[in-house]
Amino acid sequence: MEEKTEIKAVEVVRSIRDQQAGHLAGKSNEEIIEFFRKAGEAARREAKPPTGATKPANMPLHQTA
Repeated sequence: MEEKTEIKAVEVVRSIRDQQAGHLAGKSNEEIIEFFRKAGEAARREAKPPTGATKPANMPLHQTA
Protein backbone atom coordinates (compact mmCIF):
# COMPACT_ATOMS: atom_id res chain seq x y z
CA MET A 1 0.00 0.00 0.00
CA GLU A 2 1.22 3.48 -0.86
CA GLU A 3 2.16 5.70 2.07
CA LYS A 4 0.52 9.14 2.00
CA THR A 5 2.37 12.33 2.78
CA GLU A 6 0.40 14.97 4.61
CA ILE A 7 1.07 18.51 3.42
CA LYS A 8 -0.22 21.38 5.49
CA ALA A 9 -0.47 23.86 2.63
CA VAL A 10 -2.16 26.65 4.58
CA GLU A 11 0.56 26.62 7.22
CA VAL A 12 3.29 26.62 4.56
CA VAL A 13 1.75 29.56 2.71
CA ARG A 14 1.26 31.52 5.95
CA SER A 15 4.86 30.90 6.94
CA ILE A 16 6.16 32.13 3.57
CA ARG A 17 3.87 35.17 3.72
CA ASP A 18 5.03 36.04 7.25
CA GLN A 19 8.70 35.72 6.26
CA GLN A 20 8.18 37.98 3.26
CA ALA A 21 6.24 40.52 5.34
CA GLY A 22 9.09 40.65 7.85
CA HIS A 23 11.67 41.06 5.11
CA LEU A 24 9.69 43.78 3.32
CA ALA A 25 8.56 45.76 6.38
CA GLY A 26 9.39 49.42 5.95
CA LYS A 27 10.45 49.03 2.31
CA SER A 28 9.32 51.40 -0.43
CA ASN A 29 6.97 50.27 -3.19
CA GLU A 30 9.94 50.24 -5.59
CA GLU A 31 11.93 47.98 -3.25
CA ILE A 32 8.98 45.61 -2.86
CA ILE A 33 8.49 45.40 -6.62
CA GLU A 34 12.22 44.73 -7.10
CA PHE A 35 12.11 41.97 -4.45
CA PHE A 36 9.31 40.12 -6.26
CA ARG A 37 10.87 40.73 -9.69
CA LYS A 38 14.11 39.09 -8.55
CA ALA A 39 12.22 36.24 -6.89
CA GLY A 40 10.29 35.64 -10.13
CA GLU A 41 13.48 35.62 -12.19
CA ALA A 42 15.08 33.11 -9.81
CA ALA A 43 12.00 30.88 -9.94
CA ARG A 44 11.97 30.92 -13.75
CA ARG A 45 15.68 29.98 -13.86
CA GLU A 46 15.11 27.04 -11.51
CA ALA A 47 11.84 25.82 -13.07
CA LYS A 48 11.90 22.76 -15.27
CA PRO A 49 9.96 23.03 -18.54
CA PRO A 50 6.90 20.79 -18.86
CA THR A 51 7.53 17.46 -20.55
CA GLY A 52 7.44 17.88 -24.32
CA ALA A 53 7.48 21.67 -24.18
CA THR A 54 9.49 23.48 -26.83
CA LYS A 55 9.18 27.01 -25.43
CA PRO A 56 8.77 28.29 -21.86
CA ALA A 57 5.14 29.12 -21.08
CA ASN A 58 5.92 32.79 -20.45
CA MET A 59 7.58 33.35 -23.86
CA PRO A 60 5.50 34.70 -26.76
CA LEU A 61 5.15 32.41 -29.76
CA HIS A 62 5.63 35.30 -32.19
CA GLN A 63 6.84 38.88 -32.18
CA THR A 64 4.32 41.31 -30.74
CA ALA A 65 4.05 45.03 -31.46
